[in-house]
Amino acid sequence: MKVKLNKRQLVIGVAVVLVVLAGLAISKSAKDAGPGRLDDPAAKACTTFADGYADADTKTARLRLADEVNKFSAGSENERIADRAAAVGRSANEATAKWKADAAELARACREAGWSDAG
Repeated sequence: MKVKLNKRQLVIGVAVVLVVLAGLAISKSAKDAGPGRLDDPAAKACTTFADGYADADTKTARLRLADEVNKFSAGSENERIADRAAAVGRSANEATAKWKADAAELARACREAGWSDAG
């Protein structure tokens, strides 16, 4: 089967492909836009994590803290904080080094979104 396209059909096809690629590029850049907005659930997640981090010295305490933090971050529109909180939850039952690395990333995401433990 041989398909013949005239010049108009080819131009329309190329235009459609370019629109789809532009849409994908815009979508990707929106996801990687940066720290995001610090909404109330994200602020509560950050504060809860900061308040409980020092006392989370066992796997059980880390799991409890991560669960509490994720309850707040799940309601946030800040995907970066929600993603970092989920990573903390996943690593809560793992080696301390992994937990600390994920905790540092969550703290960084909170600070970059504008959260401060001073207020």
